[in-house]
Amino acid sequence: MSTVYIGTPPQKIRALWDTGSSNLWVLNYKAIKKDEDIKVKYSYDDGYSETCIRSEKGEKVHFGSGNLEGKFYKDTLRVGAPGKSQIVILNQPFGNAEKQNNIFTGGFEAIIGLSYPNLAAPGVTPVFDSMMQQHLV
Repeated sequence: MSTVYIGTPPQKIRALWDTGSSNLWVLNYKAIKKDEDIKVKYSYDDGYSETCIRSEKGEKVHFGSGNLEGKFYKDTLRVGAPGKSQIVILNQPFGNAEKQNNIFTGGFEAIIGLSYPNLAAPGVTPVFDSMMQQHLV
């Protein structure tokens, strides 16, 4: 697990790196309002970000432990501690999780999928592939 920042200005999120999935999913504050059982420290507010690009394309995803639902957005993703060594990924596609069931229960608010791009939602570029395309790694 690590801390990442999403949006402009940056919003702090704790992320779980997952080798079993390919998409980035970020918990939106709207899901917390709907589900009082979610015990998290941070969440994403797309209305607060100046760089959020909204989409109507949505998806429901089922994991072994639960499920997520939301629309795919794009925003700036920052990986690593703030400063010169931070990796800044522009227009990173991610699932804006507005509904969830039994996923965000382990002290994290995002899942960063590291699996193969062909397992990602159609038209969605995984985080590591975005890093390579933008010549960041």
